[in-house]
Amino acid sequence: MPLIRCKFTKQNDIIYISHLDLLRLIDRTLRIAGIKVNFTQGFNPHPKIAFGQALSLGVSSLGEYVDIDINEEMSENEFIERINKVLPEGLKFIKAKYIDSTAPSLMGSITHGRYTIICNTDNEYSFDEVKNKINEFMNKEEIIDVRENKKGRLVDLNIRPMIRELNVISYEQNVLKLDTIISTGSSGNLKPNALIAKLNNIANLDIDVENLIIIRQDLYIENNGKLNTPI
Repeated sequence: MPLIRCKFTKQNDIIYISHLDLLRLIDRTLRIAGIKVNFTQGFNPHPKIAFGQALSLGVSSLGEYVDIDINEEMSENEFIERINKVLPEGLKFIKAKYIDSTAPSLMGSITHGRYTIICNTDNEYSFDEVKNKINEFMNKEEIIDVRENKKGRLVDLNIRPMIRELNVISYEQNVLKLDTIISTGSSGNLKPNALIAKLNNIANLDIDVENLIIIRQDLYIENNGKLNTPI
């Protein structure tokens, strides 16, 4: 039987539960909704529920994805109606589509994420000055970040190729609102807060990097240079 791939939102207090707790919550919700799910084989079977890239604690999202291997026939609309009736506040399934069971996993195919980032600043720059500083940042060929590798050693990593877009939405009363598309996948991953920390360091924008509001707008799969949502 094909998988059902779903898009859902994660907001309000639910943003503070871990990825593992979210998996448990969805599993419990499916059982309450009476939706039968297939299980893995072996000594410790678990429900076949697979998410896309994990969301950091405290980050809300309007575009999360999950594949669920259900063991009964129903329409996509019926699935959404049944699960939404029992989901807690803050979680809502907004789209579902059956896909072939042999389709690449979400974790292995998602490459990018789009984020809105709201930053408090302490500077006297104009809108144009802020925009120019961000353009200068994006015009750099290399933006070096120091990371710890699997062996525990610190290595230099050029994160510039991981930043596909970075645009100013607004800048009013020292509140900077940005839109960015960055690498968010197994082949490369740049966290929004790490991007802002590096931007702040290079562009000297005096951003309060400890108190960012981050909203994941959607996730994408890159194919031949184009970005498409998983469904």
